[in-house]
Amino acid sequence: MTRVQYLFLFSFLCILVIAQSRTVSGFRGSTFTPEYEQGYTHWIDNWGIDRTYYGGSNGYLPNLATETLGINKELAYSIGQRFQSNYQIETERAVAILKYVQKWTEYGYDSENVIIGGEYQEEWAWNADEMAHNFSETTGMIAVGDCEDMAFLCGTIFVGAGFDSVIVDATDHVAMLIWLPEFSNANSYWDLPNDGRDAGWIWVEATGGSNPLGWTPPDYQSGGWTAYPIGDLEFAVAPEPTESATTSIDLEVLMVIAVAVISIIGALIKARGR
Repeated sequence: MTRVQYLFLFSFLCILVIAQSRTVSGFRGSTFTPEYEQGYTHWIDNWGIDRTYYGGSNGYLPNLATETLGINKELAYSIGQRFQSNYQIETERAVAILKYVQKWTEYGYDSENVIIGGEYQEEWAWNADEMAHNFSETTGMIAVGDCEDMAFLCGTIFVGAGFDSVIVDATDHVAMLIWLPEFSNANSYWDLPNDGRDAGWIWVEATGGSNPLGWTPPDYQSGGWTAYPIGDLEFAVAPEPTESATTSIDLEVLMVIAVAVISIIGALIKARGR
């Protein structure tokens, strides 16, 4: 290959790397902006979601799930895809996912573990990718979070593994359900309104290291909680991510950049040869 060809190949590879880094948008260093209200600081992330409060139009329930699904899917979703490839039987896959999350996470209070703006946060929610990047199968590092953090992590992993999933908003607690009527060891099988199916949703409780799949805690056996579908369920109405949540680059723009770079390199080589 000539020197020009080598330079062309190098330039094109650089452009591809840049494009890939810009289109993979699921996980990036989140930025948090403070908003002050009657002496309380709300921290708003770059998706416009309040990480310190669960309710309202921009609260983290159930909005935080959209940050790690669809165009934003990244590490947590890919973990689910890995389980789908490795476990062909759905019941075994579901049990393995819950055990995996229980192994690599540890329950911890926000007020003791989350420092934002130099202060401990009484209430905070991490998205699934933030949790997934905080544990490591290589180093043995464990991710610390509370109930909503583990529910969002489980939710994205289960969706990535091919399960219909919902986030559960209960009194002082967040968990999730998956559709798995063929699982034989659940203590309750839930029937959700508007999904067009009978009872077959089972509880996923990741906050305890030994909680089995399908075990609904006694405090929530009587219902009284709200289920928010996540992913691509037909009866789910999920908010669209804001434009700031993703950055993409068009293929035609790439080609223009490539041609420009090649032209500049060619001109420089000709200039040197004179």
